[in-house]
Amino acid sequence: MTSSSSPSLRLGGSGSVTKKKHFVQQKVKVFRASDPVISVFMWGVNHSVNDLSQVPVPVMLLPDDFKANTKIKVNNHLFNKENLPGHFKFKEYCPQVFRNLRERFGIEDLDYQVSLTRSPPLSVEAQGEGLLLNSYDKTLVIKQISSEDVADMHNILSEYHQVYYKNSPLI
Repeated sequence: MTSSSSPSLRLGGSGSVTKKKHFVQQKVKVFRASDPVISVFMWGVNHSVNDLSQVPVPVMLLPDDFKANTKIKVNNHLFNKENLPGHFKFKEYCPQVFRNLRERFGIEDLDYQVSLTRSPPLSVEAQGEGLLLNSYDKTLVIKQISSEDVADMHNILSEYHQVYYKNSPLI
């Protein structure tokens, strides 16, 4: 028989034993990486995929999609300060275009998100400038590029997309 002093058990009105239920609120996903740049990257990928999931996939891409970008400024005064900087910006270039390319390469949004946010990407030795990383499951490669490289990417992205689209086995 149970005593009435037990906090997790109590006697019901008919003499049966009932357990109290203790509900635990799910914790907010925390992006832990030793490098703040990688933590911000992981946060940004998660934010970007979640944002894009709210927008229907366009039937066809428009010229403006190849110039578009999204930018978010975050001020985390006290929240998650040990893992993310107090203030940071995240900018994503041509989100609909890269979403379309991932789709054409057979990469689902959830797989992309999990691959880049479940664990910090692994550093790869690179001979050029910037970071070169592998996703923890080694399915994706991440390259940090300069602002000049971003301009070059904007110049060739539309043409690259057209060439890939025309040669795609999905058509």
